[in-house]
Amino acid sequence: MKISTARETGSARLQLEGRLDREGAEQLSYTLETLLQGGIRTVTLDLSGVTYVSTAGTRVLTRWREELAVLRGKLNVAELPAAVQEVLADAGWGPASETSAAGRTSAVDLRGSSWYAAADLATSGNYELSACAPAGTLVCRLHGSPAQLTQAPFRQEDCSVVTLPAGSFGVGLGAIGSSYESCQGRIGELIAVEGHLAYFPSDGARMADYLVGSGRVTPRAVVASGLSCEGGFAKLLRFSTQPESESVPLSELATTGLNAVGGGLAGMVIAGETAGLAGVRLRRSPAIGTAPVQFEVPVVRDWLSFAPQRTYPMATTLIAGVVARAPKGPIAAFLRPLEGTDGLFGHFHAAVFSYHPLPQRTVELGTLVGGLFENHQLRDVLHLVSDTRGAAGVAESSLLRGVGWVAPITEVSEVRR
Repeated sequence: MKISTARETGSARLQLEGRLDREGAEQLSYTLETLLQGGIRTVTLDLSGVTYVSTAGTRVLTRWREELAVLRGKLNVAELPAAVQEVLADAGWGPASETSAAGRTSAVDLRGSSWYAAADLATSGNYELSACAPAGTLVCRLHGSPAQLTQAPFRQEDCSVVTLPAGSFGVGLGAIGSSYESCQGRIGELIAVEGHLAYFPSDGARMADYLVGSGRVTPRAVVASGLSCEGGFAKLLRFSTQPESESVPLSELATTGLNAVGGGLAGMVIAGETAGLAGVRLRRSPAIGTAPVQFEVPVVRDWLSFAPQRTYPMATTLIAGVVARAPKGPIAAFLRPLEGTDGLFGHFHAAVFSYHPLPQRTVELGTLVGGLFENHQLRDVLHLVSDTRGAAGVAESSLLRGVGWVAPITEVSEVRR
């Protein structure tokens, strides 16, 4: 983001050029704070050169509009491109704000629900189950080819634009946007849950970016490789550690969820308080250059960012993905063995937030996810891995307590571009 400032007595005009994503929003916020410290009370933002606005950008604009109003000043926006105008209107900067809350769901109190202990041979966690929609099932769509990652860079014909509305979730490699040209250099780890989309750009960005959908705007991403699920959840799973255990491994949690819906293939969304996460993310876009991603040491360090130990203890995380027992067919290429299990495979991504205790009984997925994105700092987006190197590895991700939603996947289809 390039910001040019022209000052007059008591006012300033800022010319913005580029992407008003999370990093651009932080830069704009710092610029506005500096102007206020210098006595400026009226600011006009020329957005004619802005090509993209994320939810982080609209929230910074709203925050500073309110800050200046308290000081009897004003924040104006001018020269809006059509796409930017639509996003800002949806965020409350125009007439469309009257309908921006359409489609939001209210919290559902599950304290009166029928909870029962999970009949499972778990060794680390205590589990309780409750029915969400007993007939709830998911349809899974496969996007791109994971094998392409190690064969050649992702070309335009390898990628697809995927819509990720409320009522769905998705994970994979992608970038927020609607065209390959605008996303090619930023493709990274991506997760979407209930109309909330987060990813970590692989273009040298220092922060994850995100976009929150609404009645007027549905998040879209250019996906190179990944899967998305849509439908309803059959079971709600509440979990915590047993007294003698330090944490609940992700593999045990996935096994319990899969067993709860009695199938060989299931989709899961988990909100939990972390003991530690084992994850990686791309340093470079797999759609740039002429070489595919390489996983051999030491060149893998040029492609992947990872730590020699689990990260983010005592954080709050939103995890989404698919788990299967002995998967067959096209979906098998998207799944990897889970730590310490016999024939169990999975693919999970995590959005990591600053710590916040999670409710254990009153839970509605859309409300919970919305609260995380609205009230807590998004710290990272990771592809979760199972490190099977024994004592030399970092094992797998584990949680302290939380809730999960799970449903059997009854249909799998490949999306052709």
